[in-house]
Amino acid sequence: MAENTLSNLDRAAIIFKVFGNSLAVSLFRSLTPAEMNRIRKHADTLSHVPFKVKKKVLEEYYFQLMSEKFKAPKDETEKFLFDYMFQFSNEQIVFLLAPESALVKALAISQLPIEQQAAIIKEFDSDEQADILMNMSEVADIPYEGVVSIEADLKEKSKHIPRKARFNRSGSKQIAELLTRLDPDFERQFVSQIQNEDPDLAKELAKFHLSFEDFSKLPIDVVRDAVKSVDLADLAMAMKGMDAEFVEFMNSNIPQKAQIMLEDELRDLEGPQPRRKVETARRKLVDAVMKMAAEGRFSLEDFVDDDMIE
Repeated sequence: MAENTLSNLDRAAIIFKVFGNSLAVSLFRSLTPAEMNRIRKHADTLSHVPFKVKKKVLEEYYFQLMSEKFKAPKDETEKFLFDYMFQFSNEQIVFLLAPESALVKALAISQLPIEQQAAIIKEFDSDEQADILMNMSEVADIPYEGVVSIEADLKEKSKHIPRKARFNRSGSKQIAELLTRLDPDFERQFVSQIQNEDPDLAKELAKFHLSFEDFSKLPIDVVRDAVKSVDLADLAMAMKGMDAEFVEFMNSNIPQKAQIMLEDELRDLEGPQPRRKVETARRKLVDAVMKMAAEGRFSLEDFVDDDMIE
């Protein structure tokens, strides 16, 4: 496709193809629906347009726009285009841009701070991410009027963005909290099941889920502080049914004087004990550890994750 053989329809179709449907419609708003359909159909027939041809067509269109008279009101102050986007969260911006062309996405996202740009782009799938990045190189070629038109179009659409509202997203954290309140046998069965069926969920769940059996994996100072937070009677009750190695581990993390007292507590609990009481005591210790994790004392995932490298 040579530059000197392009018809006006070719030029319009190229602009339509480069800018995408929503922007092209706003740029060509003086055309009738029938004329727009003709351009749209012709654009579909253009399988490959060389970059230099597209660049030339856009430059011609830009200079044509700039040749038209444009006078701003004398009292107009400097305006930052897309400034309304700063009031929205990343999630709301993704919602706003989702139906737009890659070029419009690239233009809008490029107006934001670089770290926010990266965070928003990550919300799209890999193919869209690549398209957005590639189109960022073409943002500079969008005519001024085109930029203004896109800005106005998105601003109008942004009025329909659902405003911030509180709602429960559920997710792995809530699953972990629920598991600790359900039957312990079911808890163990469920965790084992997702490790086999959904490793990604299992890894995410590990950030929030802790069983009493996992205590031996935790930092020693965390275990000691957890033990200090409960009565020795609760500690003794929690260790009912645990193997000797685990009992020795827990016993080694309390002062020697307390160890003697714990032995007395364990003797008093000889024989079967109600499951409810045992699980309640274990829950107190688990809650103490989870509180420390929530306070940033340590990362639970670093210690209970089975994916370790020696």
